[in-house]
Amino acid sequence: MFALLVDHRTTAAEPAVELPLPIPVRPGRCIRLVGLLSSAALIPMIIAHVIGARVVNPLTDPISWYAFVPGGAAMIMAGGSLLALLGALITIRMYRGGLARGPWPAIAMAIFSLALIMVGLCRTGRPDTATTIGSTIHRICAGTAFAVLPVVGLMVSRSITEPRTRLPRRLRQSAYGLAALVGIFLSIHLPLAFAGSGIAAFGFLERAGFVIMIGYLFLLAAVIDREAVRTTPAALRSTARDPRGARTDRRPAPGPVDTSRSPVPTASR
Repeated sequence: MFALLVDHRTTAAEPAVELPLPIPVRPGRCIRLVGLLSSAALIPMIIAHVIGARVVNPLTDPISWYAFVPGGAAMIMAGGSLLALLGALITIRMYRGGLARGPWPAIAMAIFSLALIMVGLCRTGRPDTATTIGSTIHRICAGTAFAVLPVVGLMVSRSITEPRTRLPRRLRQSAYGLAALVGIFLSIHLPLAFAGSGIAAFGFLERAGFVIMIGYLFLLAAVIDREAVRTTPAALRSTARDPRGARTDRRPAPGPVDTSRSPVPTASR
């Protein structure tokens, strides 16, 4: 039997460097969230259209005129609040999935949610009446809710450096398209609205705009579900490296074995 004497002294391992890790997002969960809350927001809107069917023309009159129907203001507030909640939850999913960096995406989505709440709180002016402060706030907030969504889409798409699908590209293209549509519509509608007039088919265009908004939110949710981080934090710790190239897991790396002083193996008798 041979006995090999080895010096087990090792070099001290460098301290581990912990990297900030995104929390994994479950695939498909954000799309289901948009579907649930957008469907819930649609219910009070349907109720408002039913109770105001004899007063409001959906082709020419804005949705905000349902506020002059008994119970209509509450329906508008309920629908806007649900969409505002949806915006807040989408923001959380963006950051948890690592698709939003810095404060600006959160600020943009907060403006979106606040604008929808203010649309319900500040009623528009009655037909054939002078413009009031409340109606001005209402119109500005309604336009802001539409205008801020393309900005969010562009920030999310630019944060994805290695896309897995074509969805980020579609989101970027849709953001540019939505921004162009909103810009054209507001440039025509706002001057007419402040002058006491308006677009003939404004009611139809406004309702179509909300349908486009919901579709855009579905696209944003699909990007979050497909492009968000799905690796578990434990796996990320075992493979991540610090800027100097050292592994960041907690297991110390084995040091080199000093064999310069190791004796030559001898046969034991």
